[in-house]
Amino acid sequence: MPATNALPTPLSETAAPSALDDQSLADWLCARQQARQCVVYLHAGFLVAVYAKSDSDTELRRADPDKKSKTVLRRLAKAGLLFELEMRFDMLSTARDIDPNWSPAQVSPEHVEALVNARLEQMGRKGRGAAISQGVALKVWADAGARCMFEGCAEDLSTVNLYNDAARIGYLAHIIASDPRGPRGDVRRSHDLSNRPDNIMLMCDAHHRTIDSFAPERYSAERLFAMREAHVQHVRWCLESLSYPRVDVGTLFADLANAPTRFVDSELNDALLATGRAMTPGGVVHYIRHVQRDDRRRPNFWVEYLHEHEEDIRRLLASFKRQESASPRKIEVAIFPLHHIATLVLAGRIIGEAHAVYVYQYHRERRTWQWEETATPQPEGFFSVDGLSNTRASDVLISLEVTAYLDVQALPTLFRESTSNASMPWVRIRAASPSASCICHPDDLDHFMAVARQAINHVQDVMRAERVHLIAISPASTVFCFGQMLQAGHHPAYTVYDRSDRESPFAPAFSITGNAVTARAGEESYSIQLR
Repeated sequence: MPATNALPTPLSETAAPSALDDQSLADWLCARQQARQCVVYLHAGFLVAVYAKSDSDTELRRADPDKKSKTVLRRLAKAGLLFELEMRFDMLSTARDIDPNWSPAQVSPEHVEALVNARLEQMGRKGRGAAISQGVALKVWADAGARCMFEGCAEDLSTVNLYNDAARIGYLAHIIASDPRGPRGDVRRSHDLSNRPDNIMLMCDAHHRTIDSFAPERYSAERLFAMREAHVQHVRWCLESLSYPRVDVGTLFADLANAPTRFVDSELNDALLATGRAMTPGGVVHYIRHVQRDDRRRPNFWVEYLHEHEEDIRRLLASFKRQESASPRKIEVAIFPLHHIATLVLAGRIIGEAHAVYVYQYHRERRTWQWEETATPQPEGFFSVDGLSNTRASDVLISLEVTAYLDVQALPTLFRESTSNASMPWVRIRAASPSASCICHPDDLDHFMAVARQAINHVQDVMRAERVHLIAISPASTVFCFGQMLQAGHHPAYTVYDRSDRESPFAPAFSITGNAVTARAGEESYSIQLR
């Protein structure tokens, strides 16, 4: 990276003397040699300043001599034009003008090598001292976000190559020098901290020289530690802002009509990313996964189903109870549902609305869980509810008719009679234009839930139903969300109906009360406690 003489100066601080990096110093020395001017080399350990013995040039310049300037210094010494004066650090660091009382001594060419090399050793650029390991160097670059850590600079250093020079890595500046004689060196701590990332700052060339060579007296270890910490915290904040909110991911999958339901995790992750969310490191959890033969024609199917999945249901119960009690934050969960209607209602009832739950809808035509980017929400009033009354009823039929309207002939015989003679109220939640793809935007799900919540609350609080019979011809996402709105311990008994195919009438799958889920087949029954 090219050096610069235009060094940033913090506000409200006295300006430092002019500063010359190695190349600039070599050029300045060459000009003095051509003019046959004597040069004085002032040094106090690692701190160096130069000036020319000339009536027209009385400026004191801080310098950072290295290989290039060392060559010119030797030429000046051979010509008898180089003088040196060793000073106390406090005197040289505060010097702003040339003092006529200084008495420099002439330097021999042989002494130039030792003079410059001694400083380079103290600066940690040559000779002894623990090397910065590759792992530590990479950690510092990561902490810095590949930006200069000097306050207010943040120059992009991502294109600057790391290079090795006697096991040193450029632009990595020690706060407390690795050599006790170096900038901010410490007899007790220098060697211990020489390969510690929190003692190393990534810096651009100009600021590296500023803190070590040109104005070290301005930058105490405490100030640089504070500068580094502030930079690291800001980088972390900026990088965290790139991170999508993390959500737990769960599926409700079943092989329906003996057709396998298979999705790889990357398909689910793509759907999450499209909505600005990311999967937690734990990966996908498959809740109540059903892969056995889908033989719902058998009269005892649902009894055996509950028995078979009891452990899964209890695990789901335990998981969300544990999250409610143990987590100080509101758990965020993404659910991908494609299961039997009864299972979707039950899972929604268990997971509930105590957590932030994001529900996705599978689009069969597009074969994806991602919401369509160009889709627009359904118009206001697309979802509606009919059949609500202010009359109390012990039994109420609720139907979700979003995919298609319910054919009365598909109702159980008893319901056909009771709904026709109005002895049992029929509450119908319907879409204006039913189809398998009418939930095409997240807002559609919100609109459906608003209408469904109105129906649920009215049936419970106004109609005072003791038993609700639920039939759904509706996308999986809407059925799960309906189950979420059943408040544990406060809803009437819900019997969820299912049918194995379109030719068969709906039949009870299982009933969900405030305390348990139960399946019955004749005299046989099976229950699982939900409390």
